[in-house]
This record gives sequence, structure tokens and C-alpha cells, in this order.
Amino acid sequence: MTTINGSVGQRKEHSLIVRINGTLPDFSIMGDEEKSERAAEVKKMEIAANTSCSVFTMNPSGDDKNEVFHLLIDIGEGVLKSIEKSGSSVSELVAMVSDIPNAVLVTHSHIDHIKELPVLVNKVSKPDKLNIYCTNECRDQIINKFPELGDTQSTVSFNAFEPGETFQIGPFSVKPVLAFHGENSPPGSVIYVVRINERKIIFGWDFLSLPNTDEFELWNPDLLILGTQSYNPHPEDTGMISVTDAYQLVRRWNAKNCYLVHYSGLMDFQESKNQWFRGPTKAMTTTELQKTVESHLAVSGDRERFGITVAKEGMICVVYMYILYPDESIPFGNVIEIEGLEQYVCRIEKQNKENKLKLEIEDQINKYALQFDRPRRDKNNDQLIHGSGMLSRGPELRMELVTLSSHGKGSIALKITAFRGKKHVFRDDTLISDTDAQRLKKYFQENFVK
Repeated sequence: MTTINGSVGQRKEHSLIVRINGTLPDFSIMGDEEKSERAAEVKKMEIAANTSCSVFTMNPSGDDKNEVFHLLIDIGEGVLKSIEKSGSSVSELVAMVSDIPNAVLVTHSHIDHIKELPVLVNKVSKPDKLNIYCTNECRDQIINKFPELGDTQSTVSFNAFEPGETFQIGPFSVKPVLAFHGENSPPGSVIYVVRINERKIIFGWDFLSLPNTDEFELWNPDLLILGTQSYNPHPEDTGMISVTDAYQLVRRWNAKNCYLVHYSGLMDFQESKNQWFRGPTKAMTTTELQKTVESHLAVSGDRERFGITVAKEGMICVVYMYILYPDESIPFGNVIEIEGLEQYVCRIEKQNKENKLKLEIEDQINKYALQFDRPRRDKNNDQLIHGSGMLSRGPELRMELVTLSSHGKGSIALKITAFRGKKHVFRDDTLISDTDAQRLKKYFQENFVK
């Protein structure tokens, strides 16, 4: 099946299906019904999901079981039952595979993230093994809690790694990122950046900070799942980021689609003691929290740019993957937006009537808005664009598609240099995907003469 998006044809190749396998917190920890409106909602099973996700990759046109891979992230109490009762939109997929996942990623050894590991292991029949991936410290902590999993006769295969060490699990490339989960953080706690082709998902619950992390690794995920135990920051009490912290991360990492899990909101009752506090002062239901999030996005002007969803158990997100190619029969248009693989979002607009080029570049902190006269392609290089300074006083532009051997074989970058004399107004190389490189080549050819 082929559809058209602007001047780019899209042929669906695979789908990623992410399911929230959340468990519900014990009602006893939610406070009494008179104190918390949320307590009543817990009884109705209307609460944000917690602790676990499944990610499936599949070929939607295939019938072979081998074309489906199930990667499970964390396995607290109730997760296996949650997977077994999966909703109708994923049930056909689950039916195609065994109820035993191909691999399990563990973020850390707190019991609400590993409690059902022994149950899952007991489902595995010899000579098969359950592949469990975690840090060396986490492995030792798991075996300390469940000694039977360390038995050489067990149907467990621990695959230990160091944070920052990228490894492969089936079709997925996985990079663990060291996480600090407050004062009670177990050594070896991580979050995960999971990639397949040009798609990236971040599974980021139970962390307060990410020590010594290059945030470029977290830039521009297709899906970001964040654990937020309270709306207002309570780092010492929760050891986790809050919903207000999540707003900042969504913007900083340019995450267009974010799910919030792990929320309880009990710490927010503390704000009720401050008569001047104007934020939430109670634990909210899922519906209330979603309305509060949407109100924030509307006030901040981010509603059109970011989507933040308060997750519920069984909720499903489908991330499509495509083979993209330029469609020669359809004009591209005069505007293109490119999202860098590491840092920048770049928007290029050719203003034909004025014969100008408008360039907007935005990173995690800054936004650059530049304009140039008489943009044109280089006579000897179709992938190089020049622009003159406006009124002879503005900066000049050199914008080129280049291959960077220093970033690995075949890495393509949009090299932008805006300069006034010998002084650079902006200068950087933005790594882009092969797909966006093809789009830019066609855009340059259509919009700029030599």
C-alpha cells in the first residue's frame, strides 16, 4: 500500500506496537476515601498505569510467527495477567506469538519491577531459556532476592551489560542510560533507549536524574514514556521526576508524543498547607490529570507541537515505520522541516516572490531565525546552497549536504554556516536520516537555481 504525504511516497514496512502493561498500586497506600478523591477511583480501576511495557515489532502483511518479536520492559506484580487480557487491537498480534516474551529488559531491582520474574521463568520449558537483560549490579540484586534464578539448572539466561553500552536484542538496538532513582536508588539502575531502523522509543520511568548522560542520545524520540509519581516536584519523597519536570524534558528532548505512567499524586497534598500555592494540591484522577496537562500545553503554546497522554493500563500506541522515497510526479513545495538525529529542528522556507530564504533552527535551548537574499545552488555542487546578506549587512549563508566519515560510514549531515566576514553567526553540522537527505536533495533541486 502506498500513500502520499506532500511530495514523499510512503510504503508501510513494519509497525511497532507499544502496550502499557501497568499494574495498579495497592489501595491501602492511597489514603482513605474521605481524604482523597483518588481513592474512590482506584476502586473503579481508573488510575494511571505503572511499571511495565511491551513493545512488539511485526510485518503487518505477514502471517509467519517469526515476524513478530516481543520485548518486555519490567515485570512487576500483575504484569503477566495484564498481558494475557490484552485489548482487542493487539490481541491478534499476541495470538501470533508465545505468551513468553523473546526477551526481558529490567530497569532496576525494586520489587514492583521484578516481582513476577520467577513466575515467567517457570513458564519456560527446557531446553529453552528466558533472556533477561540488566546491569551486573541489577543481576546480582535479582539473584539475591530470587536465589532460584541463579541456579545453573534454571531456565534463565542473564545478559549483563554496562550503562552506555549499546547492544542488540533481535531487531532492536538498545542503549541503557544510567539513572539515579533518589537516595534509595539501587546501584545499576537504568532507563532504555530502544531503536529500530529510524524509530526511537525511550522507556524512562523511576528516575530523578540521568548522571553523565549525553542528552543528544535522547533527542527527538518517536515515543517517550516517563514515570511521574507526583504533579509538583517532590524529589526527596518520590525519587522520581514530577509531571512539571516532564514538561521540561518533553521540550528539551523534542518528544512529540509522550505517555505518563506511575502517577499517584499523594505527595501533592503537601501543597495544600501553603495558602499561596496555585497548582494542584491533591491527588488527581486520570481524567483530572489529563485535563490539567492539556490546560498547561494550551497556556504554554505547546498544544500543537507536543502530545502528552496520561496512560492507562492496556493503552496501546502504534508507531509506523516506512520506506520513504521522493515522488517525482508531485512538486515538493517551498517549505521543508528536517529533524536532526541528535539536536536541531531545521525549517527552510523559500520565499519566491521576494527571492529570499528564511531559515529557522531550534535546539534544546535556543532558536535562531535568519533570512537571506538571492538564495541559489552552487554551480558545481547541487547539494550546496548560497545566500547573500540582506542589504549587504546581514550574514551570508552556506548550507550543504555532506557525508561525515567522523560519525561513522555513510553518516549524512546538513552543514549550515551563517557568517558575517570572518565571524560566525551560526555554525554546526546536523546529522539527518537517509530519508531526510533524499527529501532535501529534491527540495534543493526544485527551489533553487544555479
